Amino acid sequence: MLAACVAAFLSYKAVSNQITETTVLGEDRVSLARYLDGTAARPFAYRYLTPVLVNFARDQVHVPALLPDVLKAKTAVLCARATSEPAPSCDSVVAYAAVAGAYFFLFLMTVYVLSERLFGNPLIALASLGFSFLAVNAILLLGLSHIYDFGVLLFGTLLLLCLEYRWNLVFLLLLVPAYLMKETLILYAGTFFFVNIGRMPLARNLLYFLAQLALFVIVHGAVRAHFAGNAGAGHEYYLPEQIYFFTEHINLPMLMLMVGGLLAVFYDFPNKQETLRRASIIMIPWFLLFVTGGVQRELRVIFEILPLVLLLAMETFVRIVLGSRPGSHAQRQVQAE
Repeated sequence: MLAACVAAFLSYKAVSNQITETTVLGEDRVSLARYLDGTAARPFAYRYLTPVLVNFARDQVHVPALLPDVLKAKTAVLCARATSEPAPSCDSVVAYAAVAGAYFFLFLMTVYVLSERLFGNPLIALASLGFSFLAVNAILLLGLSHIYDFGVLLFGTLLLLCLEYRWNLVFLLLLVPAYLMKETLILYAGTFFFVNIGRMPLARNLLYFLAQLALFVIVHGAVRAHFAGNAGAGHEYYLPEQIYFFTEHINLPMLMLMVGGLLAVFYDFPNKQETLRRASIIMIPWFLLFVTGGVQRELRVIFEILPLVLLLAMETFVRIVLGSRPGSHAQRQVQAE
C-alpha cells in the first residue's frame, strides 16, 4: 500500500515535469495533435500505441470530465504548455497526462515488484522505486521527451520481470504492444534468447526467438505500411555527429560522470544477479543503435535499457551498504520453489 501511494505521487510529479520542463508538447513535427490524427513525422508515427490510448482515454473514457476539482487548476497550467503547431486541445493534453501517469505508475510498481523479487527486501524495493523516479526525472530535466517515453520504460521493466519469472509466453504476448510502443524494443527478443540459453532446450528457445522476430515483422511492417505517406525519412542517422561529439566534447567532468556510472552498473559483474547479468547483453546492440540513430546528449534514448541499468546500479549500492549480496535471499526463495 505504501509503495502504491509513493508511486502515485511520484507519477504525478513525473508527468507534471515532463509536460512543463520538456518539449514533449512543444515540437511541431511531433505535436500531440499530429500523433492523435495520424500525421506525425516518421519514424515517430510508428510509435502507435500511445496515440491510440490517448484517443481512447479522451473519447471513450472521457478522462477530462472525471478529474476532481482539485486537479482542474493544474490542467490549465499543463494545457498552456501545448505550444506546438498544430496545438492539441486541452482535453487531449489531459487525456495524455492520464495515460502517461498510468504508464509511469505501472513502471514504478513493476520496479518495486521486480526489486523485491531480486533483492528479497521490501525496503530495498521501495528505495529502487524512488531511485528510478530520480533517475528518470533527472533525464527529463534535460528538456527533451516524447509521448512514448514512459511507455518504453514500462515495457522494458515488464519484459525484465517476465525474464526473471520465466513467463515465456507472457513475454511473447507482451512484445505485440511493445512493438507498437517503440520498434527498438525488438532488442528484447535477442535478450530473451541469450538469457534463456541453458534455461530451456535450444530448439524451444530458437522457436520463441523466431516467433518474436515474426511478430516484429508483422506488427512493425503493418505500421510502416500504414504511415508510409507521412512526412519524414523513416530513420534518423547521426553517426557523424556522434563521432564528433565523442571526440571533441567529452570534458573531464563528463568523463568522470561516465566512469562513475559504468562502475555503479558493472561493479563485480560476474557475481551480479543472474537475470540482470545475462540481460545486460542488450546494452551492446542498444549502444550501436544509439551512436547511429541517437542525437548527442539525448539521454532519453536510454529508456529502453534504463530499468536494467537502474537495477544493476541498485544492486551495487545495496552491496556496498550491506556488505553482502542483496539477491541472496531472493535466490534462496527461487531454489526453494
